[in-house]
Amino acid sequence: MRCLFSWHRVVAISAVALAGCNFAHSSAIDVGPQDASTTGGGGGGAGGGGGAAGSGGAGGRSSSGGASGAGWIAGSTGTAGTSDAGPTGSSNPDSNCGAASQGAKMVPPDILIVQDKSGSMNQDANGATCTMPGCSKWAQTTAAINMVVSATETTVNWGLKFFATGNGCAVNPGAEVPVALNNAAAIATAITAAMPGSSTPTRTAMQAAVTYLQTLTDTNPKYILLATDGLPNCAATGGTTMGDDSAAAEQAVADALTAGFPTFVVGIGNTMGTTTLNAMAMKGGKPQMVPPATTSFYQVNNTNDLVTALSSIVGSVASCTFNLGTAPNNFSTNKAIDVFGDNVKITQDPTMTDGWNYVGGGYDQIQFYGPTCDRIMSGAIMDVTVTYRCVVN
Repeated sequence: MRCLFSWHRVVAISAVALAGCNFAHSSAIDVGPQDASTTGGGGGGAGGGGGAAGSGGAGGRSSSGGASGAGWIAGSTGTAGTSDAGPTGSSNPDSNCGAASQGAKMVPPDILIVQDKSGSMNQDANGATCTMPGCSKWAQTTAAINMVVSATETTVNWGLKFFATGNGCAVNPGAEVPVALNNAAAIATAITAAMPGSSTPTRTAMQAAVTYLQTLTDTNPKYILLATDGLPNCAATGGTTMGDDSAAAEQAVADALTAGFPTFVVGIGNTMGTTTLNAMAMKGGKPQMVPPATTSFYQVNNTNDLVTALSSIVGSVASCTFNLGTAPNNFSTNKAIDVFGDNVKITQDPTMTDGWNYVGGGYDQIQFYGPTCDRIMSGAIMDVTVTYRCVVN
């Protein structure tokens, strides 16, 4: 028998596993004509002609011993069979592989939103004074963030960090909303409490974001989503807060990628420096490359644009990593597992080119790679099934 669980390629995933596969080892015992191993202890063996009575048969796989065997010579009795404490209720050696619920989910990505809170976010997309409620870049951006986070809070670990922290160039460590599932309400509350009015210390914000993400201990893939409407300022060399800090900001984005945190760059409105944002998008490792895009960063002018951009970003980081949970009893890491996509076996590939392999340092998480991952993400593979190989005692 194989212990099986499966899941569907959907955003929220559940599974049922057959766990507890502590297989009973069953071997035949030749104990005489009255043995009945399926119903209890065996009967007594036949005594030799004129000799001593035969001994009792070996106990069947039940909780009680066998009955005394009848001797060949009248008046003699065999010795009672001994009890063999096998699995109760059945002689089927696989029947004690009990079913148990087991969670199996795609690993949600960790995405930290690094949101520009500069004074220019109070303007409309063209940099003009906003005279109507809800027309500012801040209102448009935060509405989109709330919509997308609310729709994906169970499948993405969202976090939020503002820059600057106050109204100048300072950026505090940590995050206003730490990365976690089900963060829609916390992020909405943080947005409501914030007001644009600072400078644009992009470099410092990126450095603080990296430092924060490095404190997370989960093995989930991690990303930064940098949303800004203007050129970086607050140069480290001093001078006015409006001094151009583009080169340092670009380097900070490149450093984040080196640290293992790719960055998606979202440009809000039409007044930012396209050259700098394109450079940051390229150096962040996640440029927008889908036609008819004309920029490497995601340019958005309103709520609908940003919802589309954020949805695209979330789709692109949907994880090909799956948590298997706790393995069944006697799961053999040598024999491991078989993995199937729509009932077609997928090969284990330690080269991480095309197939699957264990990740996370143990045997409770696998990741798909290459064309196989692409087929799962696109829906070409709808059902992924993992079959444990249980060990017979």
